[in-house]
Amino acid sequence: MLPSDDRELAGNGLAAARKLLKIVNDLLDVSKIEEGRFGYNFEQTNLVIFLSEILKNAQAVAKEYDIKLYFDKGAQQQLMVTIDPNRLGLAISNLLDNAIRYNVKNGSVTVNIKLLTDKPFAEVAIADTGIGIPPENMEKVFTKFFRAENVIKRETEGSGLGLFITKNIINRHGGTIRAESVIDRGTTFYFTLPTDSRLIPPKEVGLGI
Repeated sequence: MLPSDDRELAGNGLAAARKLLKIVNDLLDVSKIEEGRFGYNFEQTNLVIFLSEILKNAQAVAKEYDIKLYFDKGAQQQLMVTIDPNRLGLAISNLLDNAIRYNVKNGSVTVNIKLLTDKPFAEVAIADTGIGIPPENMEKVFTKFFRAENVIKRETEGSGLGLFITKNIINRHGGTIRAESVIDRGTTFYFTLPTDSRLIPPKEVGLGI
């Protein structure tokens, strides 16, 4: 068995390697998105169960940060949508990860789902009780490599690519994403998904960059 100091060094090295791998994977994903070759495999899925599973998987990280996770599904028990589970799972995990890491101690994250009444879309909201995003930064949150100044001051790790990737995944599903935020009160991300698969773009298109 390694001495305690060596175990700590080994643990720190492993954590650093995982962070580096995450950044490399994000860069590769961005490259594929920009070239229109990220690749999607759509299938019909119960969005309620899908979100429940993602929240279950996020519990360990939430516990590490002393954050409570809540799922408000309202009257929805079954809401069928056509998605790529792997890609959409990545997008939602990015949003949850931010909501947990940029929260306050003993804070919370609430996921809400509802059917829109005026158009054939479901809307998912992910609300946190965290540090918020400065108003002057709101229009930049979905751009590559952007990190808000108050996030940088917290010395949290991140590539600044997660929300860019998330936005493009949501758009490829035929949905939209937006954010509302109040400093020191929290941030809510809203994204939509069509309940009619005919509204999903017929093919993946590069960004022409």
